[in-house]
Amino acid sequence: MTDNEGEPLRLYRKALRYAESDPEVFLGTARRAAESILLDIALREAVGSKPTLEALLTVLTAKGLVPPKVVPAVRTIQNYGNYGSHAQDSPAEEISAEDVRPCLDALTQLAVWYGQTSSSLAEEAARHRLADRRRGTGTTRLADSTLIVIKAVLLGCGLEKAVARRNHRVLPVQLPWSDNLVRDVSTRLLDVAVYNEQRSLRLLESDQEISDRVVTVGRVGYSMGGRNFYLLAARDGRWGGVTAEEFLEHPAGAQIAVPKHSDMFDNLLSALSTDEAGLADMGVSILDVPHHLGLELFHLNRDVLAVGGQNLRMHAHDDDAYFELLNSEMLPASTQVRLRSAAANVLVANRTWLEELNLRPVELHRQLMRSFHDIGSDDESYERLVRDLVTHASFPPESPLDNRERLVRHVLFESYRWGRPS
Repeated sequence: MTDNEGEPLRLYRKALRYAESDPEVFLGTARRAAESILLDIALREAVGSKPTLEALLTVLTAKGLVPPKVVPAVRTIQNYGNYGSHAQDSPAEEISAEDVRPCLDALTQLAVWYGQTSSSLAEEAARHRLADRRRGTGTTRLADSTLIVIKAVLLGCGLEKAVARRNHRVLPVQLPWSDNLVRDVSTRLLDVAVYNEQRSLRLLESDQEISDRVVTVGRVGYSMGGRNFYLLAARDGRWGGVTAEEFLEHPAGAQIAVPKHSDMFDNLLSALSTDEAGLADMGVSILDVPHHLGLELFHLNRDVLAVGGQNLRMHAHDDDAYFELLNSEMLPASTQVRLRSAAANVLVANRTWLEELNLRPVELHRQLMRSFHDIGSDDESYERLVRDLVTHASFPPESPLDNRERLVRHVLFESYRWGRPS
């Protein structure tokens, strides 16, 4: 973690908001966002540099920390920032949203690269810290999570009590949601984790070493009950008057904003019954955007379509300017089944760890699920879980407390049918 953490994304989102409403302010904010991104990389890598865009780019490029493909994007932002500062001295020269489009595209390219790079650096640092930490006797290493649907399982399944009966204590370890969780369970960097079932099984089937060391304990539910896919559109954009059926029949020309390295992209491919190459054949292009973007992404293009998480979905639900052009329930039954299957999560455990605790997978799963489902039938336990999730799960920094609670209740209802529909 750095003192600058969170600032790059905040500035990027701020820049998007100004791209149409005040292009001159956008150019200055875009430059600040680029500086903040490079500064964060420098701080993470302990690279000394003056905190200017030129100095940071020169030093980080020389050390191979900024790849050649990203340099033109930074230069574009830098040049437009210079242009914007000079334009402010010439009131007669007005800058339009169309004028700054190349800078906006360059900033998005930089933000996507940064999102992937910073996540990788953070994951690597966490893994190194864990590897260097001496494993204590009677310690169970659990992959922690700030995702609401996963954190609910971790808080509510009673794993701590289950292992305490065998003189173990749980050590939660915060690691990103990725295939590496299963690999870490295999090497005993972790002992147990909750991860996507399909991806877990794929790893077990493709890697004999992982299969020999890791076992699926049992399914622990479905993210959003398997109804987590949606395609968001602006009512005043190109797709405002189009039905789901019309879109599925003629999707050509659609530009869809979605993080490519995510299960959201996988769900999009499933929903459209195609693969990445097939999207191009359909005339659909992908705009790779950073995770956790809000409705600001529509400042990139009012005609864009968006696939995102539940935070974005809830924000759009509260704003009549947006609607779901497509969602899971509008798709054919066979596609819904496929999406539901892709949303299943499973508990995976290291075989040696289970042997040390003298636990059989089916026995452990039964214990944990009994504790977990008891929460849904006990109002006091349910409300306590809601409070814990509001405190410990991840949300956009600017989201107010009541919005966080509403999102938690929504996710719990959709995923586990607890509480009431929002």
